[in-house]
Amino acid sequence: MASDLVKKLDSVERADFESDSDRFAVKEAARRLLSRLETPFEQGWAIDFENPGLIAGLQMVQDLGIWTQWTEADKQRPGSRRTLDELLGWATAACEPDLLRRLLRHIAALHLLEEVDVDTWKPTPFSLHMGAKETYVGDIVKAGLDHAIPCGNNLARFLRKNQYKEPLDIPSFDNYRDVFGDDFFTYVQAHPEAGGSFQGVMTALTHYKMIWTDVYDTKPLVAGADLSKPLFVDVGGAQGLDTQSLLDRHPDLPANVGLIVQDLPEVITTHSKESLDSRIRKMAHDFFQPQPVVGARAYFFHSVPHDWPDADVARMLAQIKSVMTPGYSKLLIYEVVLPARGATHLMTTLDLALMSCTSGLERTEGAWRGLLDAEGFKIVSISRHPRAVESVIEVEVA
Repeated sequence: MASDLVKKLDSVERADFESDSDRFAVKEAARRLLSRLETPFEQGWAIDFENPGLIAGLQMVQDLGIWTQWTEADKQRPGSRRTLDELLGWATAACEPDLLRRLLRHIAALHLLEEVDVDTWKPTPFSLHMGAKETYVGDIVKAGLDHAIPCGNNLARFLRKNQYKEPLDIPSFDNYRDVFGDDFFTYVQAHPEAGGSFQGVMTALTHYKMIWTDVYDTKPLVAGADLSKPLFVDVGGAQGLDTQSLLDRHPDLPANVGLIVQDLPEVITTHSKESLDSRIRKMAHDFFQPQPVVGARAYFFHSVPHDWPDADVARMLAQIKSVMTPGYSKLLIYEVVLPARGATHLMTTLDLALMSCTSGLERTEGAWRGLLDAEGFKIVSISRHPRAVESVIEVEVA
């Protein structure tokens, strides 16, 4: 019976499902199955001992340039097996064979490579994405090493030291500052490599999560716009993918339409690598400073307020409110609206990563309403989708 069950489980493939929501539902069922099958020892061992070696191995192979070479070679011979000697030949620096062998052995044991013979492996979709810069999967691993893992290692000690208070005060009570000596955003501005991995993981998340224009109906927004004025200001918009999504939904917008992506100068000039429509304009701007675009139809925040405690969000909201036209301008916030019960693991992972790295948080609907009401806004609607991690909160000046 066990062998038949193993065979059946091994036959399930991602391509078997008609929709991504079906695939996700089965994936979550598989997580629940694993939690029932594993012993407490196996669970504890996986959490604390499997992952450190895995992450180190993935990053070392990345640093040697092997993932990139493997991905390029796979385009010529898809799915081909590669020997240890071939992989060593792709390395950009000398590496002792047994060191690479030991790390690849562990990566394969956790099914991120396929071991097909002695010192011989085939790639997996994950390993090929590690070598494809446009997927930003490598940045997920790098950002973990740069930010999430050091902060996670420190968090329990930091909370114990501070009498288990919730960290919501960046200047005086911030886990990231405790680790690195500066708050998150000051540190990444001063360290471009760490800033780059952060921008990469945020872009990877944007690619993974549901496009906001599939959650929120943009037709009334555009139909009610005066196109002689700015249409859409993506505040803290990083790569500009959300603005591009709006344009993809409304491709007939004129050449002079006001579509603006704002972020800090180093993001606009250094980390912004996505190719955008020529109708989209990039603008260097700090959202704590006066907003230079007045009277736009929509101001848009995607995964921005959640990086900051309430007092800082109030500061950025004040800059937006001061330039909004009452009865015309909209503030759109695309972020997690935490349910009171049944939050997904992606929601909770984001929430705790924010606590650990930025003293930020994912907010419940009640928290959003309280925060926005206190700053003179009213929520018009909250658009949700059963497959979306985030919701679009439509806000007007009260």
